[in-house]
Amino acid sequence: ALSGTHHAFKFAKYARRYLAEVQYRFNRRADMAAMVPRLAVALAQTRPCPKWMVLGKADVRT
Repeated sequence: ALSGTHHAFKFAKYARRYLAEVQYRFNRRADMAAMVPRLAVALAQTRPCPKWMVLGKADVRT
């Protein structure tokens, strides 16, 4: 699935994100219709985080 969907990506840099996406889909495969509303609720309830945390870097200058 990774080689077909994500055929050209830097494994060391993005593997964690792609594997997390696959894990999220796999864990919620029983009720696909509820996936988008559940994701919207999770996004609304999550606190903002700094840019360095999103990018996974300790020192990010804007």
